[in-house]
Amino acid sequence: MKVWLVVLGVVLVAVGGVLLFVPVSSQPSQTVSNSAGLPFYIGQISGYSITGTIPVSVSWTATAAVDVIAAACSSGCSSGNVTGSVTDLTLQQGTSGSFTLNQPNNGYIVMGVANETGTPPGTQVTFKITTALTEIGLVLIVVGVILLIVGAVIGKKPAPLPPSAPSVPAPTPAPGGLPPAPPPGTFPPPPSS
Repeated sequence: MKVWLVVLGVVLVAVGGVLLFVPVSSQPSQTVSNSAGLPFYIGQISGYSITGTIPVSVSWTATAAVDVIAAACSSGCSSGNVTGSVTDLTLQQGTSGSFTLNQPNNGYIVMGVANETGTPPGTQVTFKITTALTEIGLVLIVVGVILLIVGAVIGKKPAPLPPSAPSVPAPTPAPGGLPPAPPPGTFPPPPSS
């Protein structure tokens, strides 16, 4: 067993798992105003996840107390009219908060400000988005598993060879004083007359 390959494989699988499921990569912040014609942000995080969703962590701050609404949808939210399935529907109030959305592969995330009567016009909300690196995580897991297998197989000692057949003993004289038998593959000399 090649221990260093196994250790490297375990490390790659662990790091890949973190990148696959934990939001660690910061994306550009998005600011939304409640006085805008469409007071929301619609975005699509690029990537693909074998689990079917990409974890997206969002923290937000506002210039005044607001109601923030967020969701992830499978498709059809790019126009503001949600036609696909909606998950992780979130409603938070105040001047700051955080939540996690699970964007489906090829889906969208939607975050916006509810235009409530108590919120002053021009109130802005800034969303800070962090995502998981699902594709890189998947590649690291696959490479790590391959290294684990190779490390476990490469270092094994081959099985010992079976003992060889005993060597042929030297010819022994025949009983009665006859000359010894010739070695195999040779012919005896003709009898003398």
